[in-house]
Amino acid sequence: MGHKERIPQLDIFRAIAIFAVLAIHATSRTLSETMGTGMFHPFLFINKFSQFAVPSFVFLSGFVLFYNYIDRPLSGKTLGKFYSRRLIYIIVPYFIFSLLYFCLKMTAGHTWNMPLDDMAAKLWKYLWTGTAYTHLYYIIIIIQFYVLFPLMLWCLQKVRRLAAWAPVIGLALQWGFVLLNKYMVNNGYWQLSKGSLAITYFSYFLLGAAVAVYYGSLKKWLIPSREGWKSGKGGVWTALWLLWAAAGAIHVQLWFNNYTKKTVINSLWYEGFSNLHALLSCLVLLHLSFLLFGTGRSLLTRMLISVGACSFGIYLVHPAILFFYRKLPFHGGSLAYTAAIAGGFLAALLLSWLVVAVAFRYVKPAWVLFGSGPQKPQSKAAVK
Repeated sequence: MGHKERIPQLDIFRAIAIFAVLAIHATSRTLSETMGTGMFHPFLFINKFSQFAVPSFVFLSGFVLFYNYIDRPLSGKTLGKFYSRRLIYIIVPYFIFSLLYFCLKMTAGHTWNMPLDDMAAKLWKYLWTGTAYTHLYYIIIIIQFYVLFPLMLWCLQKVRRLAAWAPVIGLALQWGFVLLNKYMVNNGYWQLSKGSLAITYFSYFLLGAAVAVYYGSLKKWLIPSREGWKSGKGGVWTALWLLWAAAGAIHVQLWFNNYTKKTVINSLWYEGFSNLHALLSCLVLLHLSFLLFGTGRSLLTRMLISVGACSFGIYLVHPAILFFYRKLPFHGGSLAYTAAIAGGFLAALLLSWLVVAVAFRYVKPAWVLFGSGPQKPQSKAAVK
C-alpha cells in the first residue's frame, strides 16, 4: 500500500482550534468579574462561542487515526507501533506536565507540609483523572479513544459502509449517555464526571472517522474554488457557515439569558446547541483551513502551520503562563481591563509558541515534554 498524501492544512486546523482553547482560558475569569457591566456580553460571546475547541481536537484525532489506518491490516505489529508512539508522544509529556502543575499548585497553596502519604494519594488521583490542572482532562479523553480505536477500526474495516453511519452512531451513543446521566443523576442513582468521559465526545470522533474514510470524494467539497462556487457548491458552503454562526449565537444567547435573567430551561437545550455548533465547527474549520492554506506560501499560512505543529506543546504550557501573567498588577477602567485580558491571550499564545518552537528546533529530546515535533516538509508522506 502506498503512503497517504500528507495534509498540511490540518496544522492550520490545529492552530485555529488552539486559538479557541486560549480564548476560553484567557476569558475564564471575565464572566464573574464583568457581570452587570457592558463588557459582560462580548466576553461571554468569546468564551462560549469558542467552546468548539476540545470537540474540534477530538474530531481531528478521529480523522487522523482513521485516515492513516483504515487501509492498513490490523495486525499485532501495527497495534504495537500505534500504542508505542502514543505512549512516547502523549503519555510521557502528560505525566511530566501533571507533575509540574502539581508542584505549581502545591507551591501556590503553600501545602508542601502535607503528609507524604496524602501527597502521593493526591498526585495519583490527579494523574488518573487528568485533574492536576484544569486543562489536562483532555488527554484522559484522548487516551480512552486510543483504547477504543482498534475495535472501531476493526468494525469499519469489516463493514466499510458503516463509516457513513458513524456520526449517527456517535450521536446516538453520546445522547444516550447524556440522557441516562441527566435523569439517573437527578434521581440520585450515580454521579459521573461527564466532561472527562470519551462517550460525551463520540459524535465528533466518529464524524472525523467518516470524513477520513470518504476523504477522497469529500475533498472537492472541502477545497474552496471558483469552479466549486459555479457548480453550486457555494450555496452549500454558505448554508453551512450561516447555520454554524446561528447555532453558536443561539448557544451564547442561552447562556446570556441564564446569567443575566436567571432563566431556567432544560439543560438539554444547552447541550443540544453546544453539540450542533461544535459538529458544524469541525466542518467549518476544515473548510477554513483549506481556504487559509491557499498556495501554502504566504507568511500567515507558514505562521499558522507552525502554531498548529506546536499546538500540543502550546496546550500543555499556556496555563502556566496565564497563571504567572495574572499575578501582574493591573489598574484602570474597562479599556485597561480589556487590554489586560487580550494581553493574557497574546502572552499565553506567543510565549508558549516561542518556548515550544525553540525547543523543537534546538533540543533533541524536546518530544519528552511536547510530543512529536513539526514534520519536515516533504511532497509525499503519511500523516503522522
